[in-house]
Amino acid sequence: MADIPDIVPETEEKPVVHPIVIEGLRNQFGPNIVHEDLKLTVERGKVLGVVGGSGTGKTVLLNSILGLQKPSAGAIHLFGQDITRLSEKKMRAMQSRFGVLFQSGALFSALSVVENICVPLTEYARLKPAMAREIGLMKMALVGLPLDAADKRPSELSGGMIKRTALARALVLDPELLFLDEPTAGLDPIGAAAFDTLIRELSDSLNLTVFMITHDLDSLYAICDEVAVLADRQVVETAPPKVLEQSEHPWIHEYFHGPRGRVSKGE
Repeated sequence: MADIPDIVPETEEKPVVHPIVIEGLRNQFGPNIVHEDLKLTVERGKVLGVVGGSGTGKTVLLNSILGLQKPSAGAIHLFGQDITRLSEKKMRAMQSRFGVLFQSGALFSALSVVENICVPLTEYARLKPAMAREIGLMKMALVGLPLDAADKRPSELSGGMIKRTALARALVLDPELLFLDEPTAGLDPIGAAAFDTLIRELSDSLNLTVFMITHDLDSLYAICDEVAVLADRQVVETAPPKVLEQSEHPWIHEYFHGPRGRVSKGE
């Protein structure tokens, strides 16, 4: 009898789960509506820059995604889970899957560099101090910090070293998603360029998804796959910087072609 070939059942393709999907987001403070029906999707492994004029709610949007600001309406999905509906325990578990670098660095002045980096390890992983320190030292090397800075206090660091310490702390739990709030603010052009290069290299090597609020046009061109523009209470356009150069939206056009725009300088 001839062999009867095995019948392999057709398998349905699993839907793609993006790290961030925002739908119908509304943020309102009293009569002031900051965001209305805002939509945004961030694909895995991409670096997304977020820009917008003063008062467009960039920080409010970031705080909403981090779970620090409860929106008035809408859904914020991180890795397929709507964080607006998560319990405190589940939200805490979710927070261990992303890292955050705040604009000022937000280091603890009483702790050393390596102690600052290890804070999430003691908070989430509950590791013994010796093991936590070893991991902290590895993260220092990852972000280009000299190991002899491990026991220095933040007050002894340069602006660039503060940023790298904060970045090491954001990466210490090996997150899948990294949030950056004005990462190059306060750095000189050379330091800012070096930090941009570091973020791009880390994103590529660690397959990180990066959500970055910035005003720095050089950063947008250097490391962003796409840029989301906040205006008119929404994300009005999301595209690579070179595509946004052609936008007819008044704010976007002014941003790229205005006195400080790279396009106007012929760069």
